[in-house]
Amino acid sequence: MSDFSRILLFLVSCVFTQNIVFARALGFTAMGDERRVETAAGYGLVVALAMTLSSALAWLLDMLVLVPAGMIHLRIVAFALAVLVAVWLVEKLAVAARPALAESLGGSLMPVAANCALLGIAVLNYEAGYTLGQAVLSGLFGGLGFLVAIVLMAGVQERLETSRIPETLKGMPIALISASLIALAFMGFTGIA
Repeated sequence: MSDFSRILLFLVSCVFTQNIVFARALGFTAMGDERRVETAAGYGLVVALAMTLSSALAWLLDMLVLVPAGMIHLRIVAFALAVLVAVWLVEKLAVAARPALAESLGGSLMPVAANCALLGIAVLNYEAGYTLGQAVLSGLFGGLGFLVAIVLMAGVQERLETSRIPETLKGMPIALISASLIALAFMGFTGIA
């Protein structure tokens, strides 16, 4: 199998079958906040960039500092620090490149650091024993999976606002039903990757 085929299968796996939100149940913190597709897409893009950068920083911190110094017991703290630094850098980049995006997300992007998907992907990369390149691809593709998930959920939320829903299902129940149906649809990709 060629390298391109392996990368393509890894992409399908990260975005669909092993989606960080629907298969790993990480990153649900944002599901209720982003109800418009445009806002959700901006938030998802910021998280995808931060996830990619934090994956690289966490791997570098682990392999170049923690392992040689014998401080592997500080891995989670170091990964959390990598997430904070990555979100700070993405915030500076977003403010410089697209001030409207940063403003539409509330001015400060630091709450993105509280998204457990960012720390989760760093831990998953460590547990899988990925190289730096694999960790970066995992962060990028996991971020794309998060972007797809949050945009799909926002689209469903927009559609549900105009739909007649029984009173007992309004709010969180219909959101969970929607998420489970999307997760079930993503399982259709299991045979591919």
